[in-house]
Amino acid sequence: MRLFRFCGDLDCPDWVLAEISTLARISSVKMKLLCVQVIRDLFDEDIDYDKVSKLTSDAKFETGDIKASVAVLSFILSSAAKHDVDSESLSSELQQLGLPKEHTTGLCKSYEDKHSALQEKLKQSSLRCKYQGAC
Repeated sequence: MRLFRFCGDLDCPDWVLAEISTLARISSVKMKLLCVQVIRDLFDEDIDYDKVSKLTSDAKFETGDIKASVAVLSFILSSAAKHDVDSESLSSELQQLGLPKEHTTGLCKSYEDKHSALQEKLKQSSLRCKYQGAC
């Protein structure tokens, strides 16, 4: 069993493994553009589903594939930020899971650009105790 930092030093969930092959069906350029849309969603901005649909149309994604791709990218990006994984380590781990190098490069560039802001957003949205020291 391999452990992955972006999964909190746990084994990668099976559903993530399954969707890696789905992501590999789109071009690396479209993967980077898809990451931009997913990051918008993580920042509570509206995701442009028409654009997402167009980005994945070449790979003949069905609705389920589109939703799964958005979900897996959301998991990867938010989990990596949550566990403060650097982009080099994330790239290496995703390649170990079978995502092509060109795809990891685009994903990790998007991640690196928004890493700090994404961490801050996750901190703001996490459950916090109202009383200092009581939790």
